[in-house]
Amino acid sequence: MKSNKSKTALGFIITLLGGIFWGFSGSCGQYIFTNCNATSSWLVPVRMISAGIILLIFCSFKNNCGIFNVWKGRKNFVTMLLFTLLGLVMCQFSYFRAIELSNAGIATVLQYLSPAMILVFTCLKSKKLPAFSEAVSIILAIGGTFLIATGGSLSSFAVSGKALFWGLAAAVFLVCYSLLPVPLFKVSDTPTVLGWGMTLGGLGLLPVFRPWESMPVISAQLIFSTAAIVIFGTVIAYAFYLEGIRIIGATRASIVSSIEPVSAAVISAVWLKSEFSATDIVGMAMIISTIFIIAVSPKNKKLS
Repeated sequence: MKSNKSKTALGFIITLLGGIFWGFSGSCGQYIFTNCNATSSWLVPVRMISAGIILLIFCSFKNNCGIFNVWKGRKNFVTMLLFTLLGLVMCQFSYFRAIELSNAGIATVLQYLSPAMILVFTCLKSKKLPAFSEAVSIILAIGGTFLIATGGSLSSFAVSGKALFWGLAAAVFLVCYSLLPVPLFKVSDTPTVLGWGMTLGGLGLLPVFRPWESMPVISAQLIFSTAAIVIFGTVIAYAFYLEGIRIIGATRASIVSSIEPVSAAVISAVWLKSEFSATDIVGMAMIISTIFIIAVSPKNKKLS
């Protein structure tokens, strides 16, 4: 019994760390945009290629030739390409573009509208009305977004239209990231799918974004911040989250990992001196609360 409790405690701790590292990654991105004269068009390809190669090297030692299973069959091939483009490339770019136009806290919270979006998609697909708790979560998500976008006033916007657009786009593409790769997990493990997607997505962005034409000045701050995003905010954070799911289950892991937008906002405020109004804080709390409501609903308890 004691060993089981210790194992569960470990699961909670590493999942919590994974969420904090994800939030830290967003703040590092904000630091790079603000202090290193870098752009999302430069950072996203560099992050994706670096993290993808690291994951593929790890998986090649772990799975030998099994890393190529994901490409077998036309259906898997097409699904992998769609996941790479919509689930990774656009999700990564829209998220960091939103940070570039606002700050890590607001961008991360807007991205966390994705659970409510998945809920709406599921209800439409099944042609069923949402349960009461699910309807409440949708209303909270919409209300929270309204407060962040307008500051509570219908006559003005508290964040730019572009920042709001890319933040909402990040949430939409995070839905794609969550749903598209599900069939691929039947033929390959998650790190392998992610490794291929990030590597190919990053390489595909090179001729589009031409990051070498917008190279920031190389400095210690840029190197360490980019390395932190790749190592801590991508490879380690994702590995911790996966291990947390294995130990404590998907539902509890999703609740614990919702520390990400909180950590992003706190780190952004303390380290980068980002300012949040009272309506920002209320709006963030409303959106984050939807994660808990959806996770503990009777339908999702069965997934733990």
